[in-house]
Amino acid sequence: MGIRLIVIIMNWIWRLSWINLIWLLFSIPIITVIPSTFAMYSVVIKLVKGEDEADILPTFIQDFKKYFKKSFPLGLALFLLGAFLYADMMILKDQAGSILLILRYALLIITVLFIPIACYSIPIFIEYEVSWFKALPLAFILAMKKPINVLLVCCGILGSLSLLFFLTGIGVLFFGSLCALFTTMGALSVLQKE
Repeated sequence: MGIRLIVIIMNWIWRLSWINLIWLLFSIPIITVIPSTFAMYSVVIKLVKGEDEADILPTFIQDFKKYFKKSFPLGLALFLLGAFLYADMMILKDQAGSILLILRYALLIITVLFIPIACYSIPIFIEYEVSWFKALPLAFILAMKKPINVLLVCCGILGSLSLLFFLTGIGVLFFGSLCALFTTMGALSVLQKE
């Protein structure tokens, strides 16, 4: 039993590092970051669902081609919403005044509500093959059904970020695929109960 567990752990370490390396290589031209991210999520979803027979590189390339055009509306929507919220938070962080304080707290609440949408929308988009416009509210609804899952996913992402900041070499090797793994496991756990 112990050797089998070690083999399973080492297999997952290999897969996640290989997926992350492919994702980084396909993301070198900045324009391909979004379809590369969607392909990474698609491969991780297949691995989490137990489809171990698929070879990672050909599957990644096939999914990259599949999502090259389909991924941009959702990817750009998430990026623009996140950038807008971040920019507003940076502008309002040092402002004084009661109205600006209320606006800052309202923006913080919107940001907290945006996090589950950002976490679950890509796995839902890939799993259900819905339009990007339907993936956003569906991600929010499913995340609100299981807020503990969202909290656990956020803890996993924060752990990945701390790995990136404190053990940079290992963090670069695993950051993207670990984030995809945590968000996929959180989203699929909610989807499987539906």
